[in-house]
Amino acid sequence: MRVAVLSFDMRPARHFNPDASQDGTAVRCRAGSAGRLSVPAPQVLDLGGRPRPQSGGHSASARHGPYSSPGAMKQTHPWRRNTSEGRWYGFGRYYAMFPPRFAYDAIDGLTRRGERVLDPFCGRGNGPFTATVLGRESVGIDVNPLAWLFTASKLKPAGVEQVLDRLMSIGRAARARDRKGRSRFERMAWAPAVRSFLRAARRELNWQTSRVDRTLMGFVTLHMQDKLGAGLSNALWPTIACSPGYAVRWWTKAGLVKAPDVDPVAILADKIRRRYECGRPTQANGTALLGDARQELRDADAMEASLLLTSPPYIGVTDYWNDHWIRLWMLGHPLRKDWRRSAKFANQVGYAELLRSAFDQARKHLRASAPVLIRSDQRRLTASVCKEVLRHVWPRRRLYVRHTVAPSEGVSLHHGRGGRKANELDLLLLGRRGRRWAERNRLQPALPATRA
Repeated sequence: MRVAVLSFDMRPARHFNPDASQDGTAVRCRAGSAGRLSVPAPQVLDLGGRPRPQSGGHSASARHGPYSSPGAMKQTHPWRRNTSEGRWYGFGRYYAMFPPRFAYDAIDGLTRRGERVLDPFCGRGNGPFTATVLGRESVGIDVNPLAWLFTASKLKPAGVEQVLDRLMSIGRAARARDRKGRSRFERMAWAPAVRSFLRAARRELNWQTSRVDRTLMGFVTLHMQDKLGAGLSNALWPTIACSPGYAVRWWTKAGLVKAPDVDPVAILADKIRRRYECGRPTQANGTALLGDARQELRDADAMEASLLLTSPPYIGVTDYWNDHWIRLWMLGHPLRKDWRRSAKFANQVGYAELLRSAFDQARKHLRASAPVLIRSDQRRLTASVCKEVLRHVWPRRRLYVRHTVAPSEGVSLHHGRGGRKANELDLLLLGRRGRRWAERNRLQPALPATRA
């Protein structure tokens, strides 16, 4: 069932002006998006933000492509932090996100301005966001409400003054009874003032239909769960939500039995001003759909997309619902893990059917010669299913592959699920512009599928 839709004008952006200011305000930060960001080597932290020893990672080899060289981390971000694009690209926390340079190079090399990019498994919306910043229209779809929230917020963020005014009104809407902690986890996770604010925001913000409320809810969900001293909570992993029982035991053992007493309105106001410090990026039209991609694509009008760029969920790696249970509570769901809604995709047959159906529906929304670029997990099950499905849906297309090591440590390093960099696989079905891009980015023809 379709839950909510954020849709802007779907007509081609014939007069898109890349230099126009979206809100007419002067931008005090560095203009342009061609700069590169030098990222320091990540420091491994435990739940309380303390340094801990790093476990070994993979050594990069030439076969892994352009992101695996010793200096690759300097090449991974197309925008500096002091640009509006750099600030908003990183908005939201989610598992398995596109590296910025990957999405930028793919969209820039495989499409032209005014064309449309489709992402049926968009996560926090890095692909759709990059497309709109590059002057391409985009359509992003995800079944997870948190993923949709982050995507919709950064495709069309509300004005800063409107968001700050709404923040103040939520602070005034807090009630005395909202301060009560209803579980040991709540009492240890957030101080009374923070609990009161979060309940008021959960009750008052109409994030599904209001652009201002949606943008503010994006900030609230982003900062309600963070390292100690970085947001509104006691020490928590910023991306993956551990179980409440584990968190309580860890806090007790670490002596963090009392949540930090902070002013949530003041902290969020500062976070909002910092995010908007460089303004809002100039963007083409974007559409975010909340729902199952199979149904959304079946019901949608023809999109005539020029590129399908996506990263499907990986088999058995993370639970895309229960690993976000804290932030999903802010969006109206219970403050607990819900195993009935587990989304770990552990069933290989069901996973293959999901991809086959979604890509079959997506094919109808692509131009005849549109390339298809999939970033897949390199583990055997996910990779083999993705290859099989792509060959099934597009049997006459030539498949190209590239093995890639992620440019930096993934979130799994920080929540106890291993310390190695992600090994990923890029799968490209050629279109009219795909061959030259594949050669330039060192993708190789895949070996023919073996038959039993």
